[in-house]
Amino acid sequence: MNPTLATNLLDQLSHGYRIDNRFGPVYDHAPAEADNLCVIQGIDASEAVTLNRLGVYFVRQIALWEQGEVCEFADELGITSSALTDEQWVDQARKFCRPRSFRPSSNLRHLPASLVRTVTLLGCALLVGCLFVYWLGIQSSQPIRGMLAADITSLRVPTESRLLKSHVRPGDEVFSGDSLLLLEKTEHLATISVHEQRVRELEQRLQQADAQAALDLEWRTRELNHELSEVRTRAHLIQEVKRTPAEHFRSASLTNRRRIATGHGVYAVSNARTLRASDGFPNPMIFISGESGESSVDVPRPPRLPGPTRSRTVLASEASGDSILSIEARSVEMRLQNLEELREVLPQQVRRAAGVESIRVQYDEAAQRLADLMTLSCEVDVVCPAYGKIGQVRYKVGDTMSTGEIMLKILHTDRRYVLLNVPTYRVHEIEPGTSVVLIFPGNERYRGTVSNLPMLADAVALDGQSVATVRVEPSDKLWPEIPIGSQINVLLNDDRVF
Repeated sequence: MNPTLATNLLDQLSHGYRIDNRFGPVYDHAPAEADNLCVIQGIDASEAVTLNRLGVYFVRQIALWEQGEVCEFADELGITSSALTDEQWVDQARKFCRPRSFRPSSNLRHLPASLVRTVTLLGCALLVGCLFVYWLGIQSSQPIRGMLAADITSLRVPTESRLLKSHVRPGDEVFSGDSLLLLEKTEHLATISVHEQRVRELEQRLQQADAQAALDLEWRTRELNHELSEVRTRAHLIQEVKRTPAEHFRSASLTNRRRIATGHGVYAVSNARTLRASDGFPNPMIFISGESGESSVDVPRPPRLPGPTRSRTVLASEASGDSILSIEARSVEMRLQNLEELREVLPQQVRRAAGVESIRVQYDEAAQRLADLMTLSCEVDVVCPAYGKIGQVRYKVGDTMSTGEIMLKILHTDRRYVLLNVPTYRVHEIEPGTSVVLIFPGNERYRGTVSNLPMLADAVALDGQSVATVRVEPSDKLWPEIPIGSQINVLLNDDRVF
């Protein structure tokens, strides 16, 4: 395009536009007046609404489009750039914006009156027109442009999940309780996998501890049985010594005395079957051996001592022997009892020492926890919270979703309202509860009620004026079904019946 022509077209645009990197000159807010974009052949009402939403309100903006802007707008409108070029939107717009030359007609006649009378007549007409316009401004306020909106519910991912099934598509009408999506909790599956690995590890440790405890129990039982056998043999020998007749000891007393007389006070015992003290020795010591088959009681006793000396010595010897046997017998019985008790608790002690019981408790707890997790369902059914229409489904079946991300949006078409940008100099005309007139496309009129009045003006300028965003709710019959985002004209002071 000619730079001079582009500059002229930009100068003719209303104030408030900005230059966008993708779309060229666009408006962030609707200007007070706008062109009818449908004058360009190929642009219908829906495409005009989309262009308005993108910030295009004047034919001059379309005339300024280059090839880059044509491609960007074609993508937003859902058509190909070649189709837009074939329909010649830009060429038509430039033809509308092309200045028309004025050629004075040669057939013009002279004014029928003088110049003074003509100027006076024009001044009076201008004054009457101004008064008429002022009267119209008093009788009816100028409409304010608003935008139709609706409540939107955004459903977010509750936990790390994977989309198994989608029951809806964009634009579907849904009701409260309807199933929308079916999710599989990947975080729950990962937790189950971790617990399964934990159970397998504990099971392996438990098997190792059981095997180690079995080996320890075997050799410890063998040692204990060997010790029990020795103690029982010793106890049996003590019982045999106690049952041996006293004459046997007296026959061996003579031999013992002879050995004592020759200087030998200790005698070897070869047959460890009897255990009695010899007569005539003050502190006799008896040795027991089970190899040679002989005993100290078989050794001939020393000769009897005459008179009272022999009796005292024999009695003292026999009494000392009986006392020693009794002490030894009690000691052997206690040892035997302790060994029997140890054999009863040995398996449990060995298992405890090997850590079998502790590992088993951990294994049982982990197995129970895994069983509890397995009973919980890994699937989550996402249901519709209220009536509406599906606006957007962001994921496909099989996609992985992160916690907190938006899965889909539900547009509640039964909860529509109009967002009205009221200039601050006209805020005094409205208050919460004020009834206003809404002019929908097609010049259909409906009533609405102002539901709120903000305390602060928005930091947005419209034609150099700050505005306050006001919400208008329906107050009578249902509003017509038109796309969300459509522009609505609102009259603040209009009590006429329609």
